[in-house]
Amino acid sequence: MSAVKHIPVNYFLLNKELTIIECSDLAIQTFGDAIDFLELIDSESKEKAKRILYSLDKKTTELVMKTTASPLSLFEMKIHWDGQLGHVVCLEQDDRIQRLIDVVDKHRTRLAKTDFELLEKKEQLEHSLSLISELSAPYITIANGIVLIPLFGHLDKKLIVNNSLRILKQINNSNIERILFDFHGIGNLSTEGILELRNLMTELSLMGVRSYIIGLHPEHAKIIHKSGIQTGSLFLKNLNEAIRTFIVS
Repeated sequence: MSAVKHIPVNYFLLNKELTIIECSDLAIQTFGDAIDFLELIDSESKEKAKRILYSLDKKTTELVMKTTASPLSLFEMKIHWDGQLGHVVCLEQDDRIQRLIDVVDKHRTRLAKTDFELLEKKEQLEHSLSLISELSAPYITIANGIVLIPLFGHLDKKLIVNNSLRILKQINNSNIERILFDFHGIGNLSTEGILELRNLMTELSLMGVRSYIIGLHPEHAKIIHKSGIQTGSLFLKNLNEAIRTFIVS
């Protein structure tokens, strides 16, 4: 009886055609019965395995092999040729794979947690930006039927778009007849911003609300005039004039 079967490692005795002549019981238990040693190698590792196995030198390499427990298992393979016979030992390296998996899982968990934290921060930021947007065009009722909208920042498309829906909803749920857009806090004006404001004023007009622009700087007036855009609104010097016109009188 051959002593090979009792070798306490995954041992194979091969001929030059890589046919398995003998193997240990542990090898059979690990890989199952096979005739050709290459049958045990994963397809992606076969070319690498051939290069090592056909080398006459003593070689050591890592291969992905097919076991009875898993189709993809990492093994360190040692091969030594003695004449026409090759002595092969395959040492399982799955503990290394598991360590790598554990590291990857750890990073995945950390990234998932980070993504969640970023999502929370994103939501907080969006909420803050929403509040900032509202503060850039607050809705202030100054008298029965009259609303003041002080504008802050640069009059661009974004400023108007970010506030239009809120203003229209608030107007729709009230009995407002006049709305005053105060330009005192406005810096630069853009053509897109003027157009968007004109569109908002048109919608307000369709709702029966008359729009007024107050606090217009001379430079703003030049830009609006130069743009050739008709805003469809009336102009008042400032809030004091509006109060005298609509409230005191």
